[in-house]
Amino acid sequence: MDKKEFMSLVEKAYDERNFNPESIFLFKLFQFDFQYDDENRTCTITCPISEVMLNPSGIVHGGVYTLMTDTAMGHLNFRLKDAPYVSLELKTSYFKAASTGNITATARYTKEGYKVCFMECEVHNEEGDLLCKTSGTFYRYQK
Repeated sequence: MDKKEFMSLVEKAYDERNFNPESIFLFKLFQFDFQYDDENRTCTITCPISEVMLNPSGIVHGGVYTLMTDTAMGHLNFRLKDAPYVSLELKTSYFKAASTGNITATARYTKEGYKVCFMECEVHNEEGDLLCKTSGTFYRYQK
């Protein structure tokens, strides 16, 4: 990606940003595409790998994976719960590196409670290889 393409992407993300669940600047910059399956109670995010996601080794930075998985789990709560939930704890295990193509994160509940939810999210590449898995604990809070 050259500077002109990058700046165009940044400008588009900036122009389209909003404090709505799917419209945060970084979600737009990383081109997150959100899909929900209410019956199976999942949230899936797909995005292309871009240069801004890569670490100095040329692979997707672990923080990008964790951003993606935290976002997928959080959006599942936004979608299905009647109150906001926040992350209390996240643990990401990395299994395989990626540097090109699309990646997909799918979040689901492992134990769904009223005040606390336990969730997991897996990230796969286009070939279906498991890249990482994040477990998360989310807490219901009222403003």
